Amino acid sequence: MIAKLGSVLILILVLSGCADVKTPTAGYALTHPLSTKTMVASGTSKGEVLEKWGEPSDIIEAGYDDMGIEKEEWIYDAWFPNTPLDHRQFSRSKKIFFTGDYATGYEDIEDGEATDE
Repeated sequence: MIAKLGSVLILILVLSGCADVKTPTAGYALTHPLSTKTMVASGTSKGEVLEKWGEPSDIIEAGYDDMGIEKEEWIYDAWFPNTPLDHRQFSRSKKIFFTGDYATGYEDIEDGEATDE
């Protein structure tokens, strides 16, 4: 009797823990790949970005901040423009902002902004 009660209690705890799991919509799943190993967030080092994304298409020297730390913008050109999936620079060109050795932000580059030197 106690074994059955214990099994039921464990089952209830396991199932209640799964209640918070949300299934993504098809549109979300297509545009947001599941891998977090290639994500770049504020604080990511230049070395980590190089390891995850490879060499940038272009590096723009953006001057210095108020404390004299060098700022750069790394450009990654899109591999396959006009596709709905966006993973790293798969369909959209990206610009990653660095202050010193660490990323401080990133943004998608609109079609007309991409650098073609």
